[in-house]
Amino acid sequence: MGLADELLDDARFLRDKGIAEQRQTLMRRCISTAYYAVFHLFVGDFVEHWEFPDQRARLGRMFLHSKMSSGFAPKAKKLLTPPEQAPQNIIRDFSQLQKERERADYDTGWTLVETDVNRAVEQAEDVFSQWREIKNEDFARRHLLSMFGARLD
Repeated sequence: MGLADELLDDARFLRDKGIAEQRQTLMRRCISTAYYAVFHLFVGDFVEHWEFPDQRARLGRMFLHSKMSSGFAPKAKKLLTPPEQAPQNIIRDFSQLQKERERADYDTGWTLVETDVNRAVEQAEDVFSQWREIKNEDFARRHLLSMFGARLD
């Protein structure tokens, strides 16, 4: 099991414990961990193909959270074929998780409820599922490159 999968399991654990104990700190960590699970899913898939294993960790640290949430954005939506619409859902969910993570980490006035943490874990699970279905497709590879900051031509 890789880091991303372990983080997703941790998010589930934090959700369940946070809801059971009604602990805001655990629910906040759940949302943050769900986001980082998806973040590391993408980073891991990108760097695993890097030819030089000793450089993979360093390459993984070069990802910028802000670029990753915009990612693959074709100029003309009509150019998307139906399977290529999947990254748009992935980008939307990843971006939403990123916003929720920032809110959970910094908005001390936010009182989280069960639906907040359930939604975060469900979004992360959806991204994992959708990404694993398409990750070897050309458009998914282009998406990863764009998340790293590469321009799409």
